[in-house]
Amino acid sequence: MNLDWALFRALNGLAGRWLLVDRIVQFLMNDYALTTALSALLVALWFRGRTRKEREADQAAVVHTLVALILASAVLKGLNLLFFRLRPFTAHEVNLLFYHPSDSSLPSNAATVSFVFAVGVLQRSRTLGLVGIALGLILGLSRVIGGVHYPLDIVAGAVLGGGAVLLVRRYCRVLAPLVRGVRWLAGRLLLA
Repeated sequence: MNLDWALFRALNGLAGRWLLVDRIVQFLMNDYALTTALSALLVALWFRGRTRKEREADQAAVVHTLVALILASAVLKGLNLLFFRLRPFTAHEVNLLFYHPSDSSLPSNAATVSFVFAVGVLQRSRTLGLVGIALGLILGLSRVIGGVHYPLDIVAGAVLGGGAVLLVRRYCRVLAPLVRGVRWLAGRLLLA
């Protein structure tokens, strides 16, 4: 038995035992709860800086994170077109606590987005970034317990999301005109 399947069985075996635990997992694994919280971390980062220089750097990190989200989403879509992995509930009898997504299980869309946000915020704020990573891990764990992903799907999504942020950060100078444009527009809207 491979490690991915063994971990999945152990974690998914927690589902269906206690109604309260199932309800908590269902809340945590939905498409909005933790993703909204992770989005709030980006908003907090946008307004966080105490000095003009800090705010400019934080706001640039937010723009870079959004560019990384676009990059990660494009790569994820390409991977889904090239490689399709059945969801656990399609391939096996599992304790399913969620609706039946029909796209590829690998890499996890939710983990990819979560770790783009978490690692993007981590670039400027250790505290907010660690909160983001914790939220991403909770989301990933709940999706395995809930039967819609294997552990490797979550790891692959985390690597893709975090890797996209690091790649964009490496070439962030190219994005300077975009950052200036977004900050200019935000300033006109009294948001910067």
